[in-house]
Amino acid sequence: MKETLENIMLMGLGAMAMTSEKAKDLKEELLKKGKEAYKEGEALNEELKHKINEKMKESVTISVKKTEITKDDIINEIDKLSEEDKKEILKVLRAKKDAK
Repeated sequence: MKETLENIMLMGLGAMAMTSEKAKDLKEELLKKGKEAYKEGEALNEELKHKINEKMKESVTISVKKTEITKDDIINEIDKLSEEDKKEILKVLRAKKDAK
């Protein structure tokens, strides 16, 4: 009986030691796989960015249209402003006039 109890305790210690070793090995393997996956992901991400930029260059057309703003356009826009904004614009215009 004493021998059986001793064997059970030793098996428990062995199981703990073995679990610790296996856990360490598993941790190292997971870290290795994680680093590999991260590097692959980075490479794929860069490739994807490059492809998107190329498609954007192929697909996107930018055109600049310059329009003339007339005095009437400015007056119409000022009419849309609040009284407070109009007063503020008047102050700025007077200050610029006085600075000249």
